[in-house]
Amino acid sequence: MNMQIQKPLKLYIADLFGNGEPLDVKGIHELVSAYYPGEKYCSVSTIAEHLKSLKAVGLLHEEGSYVDDGGELVSVYRISEYGLDKLHKAQ
Repeated sequence: MNMQIQKPLKLYIADLFGNGEPLDVKGIHELVSAYYPGEKYCSVSTIAEHLKSLKAVGLLHEEGSYVDDGGELVSVYRISEYGLDKLHKAQ
């Protein structure tokens, strides 16, 4: 049996910020959904919670926000210097 071991979703999300680019929930969902095909926990709401958690511990900061076409407020996140340091040490 040859099973590919996947990173935990939260760690994979943190890794996506490693290049320093700002990302929002929907953008992250598009990137991770291919890596976790068919996983119910890989949802926009779960990703939003992970982003809040990563922000709460200082790995991310909120870069800004905007109102999308559906009238929803969308937060945009970017990795902090502390977060970059932690990512580099983890690799």
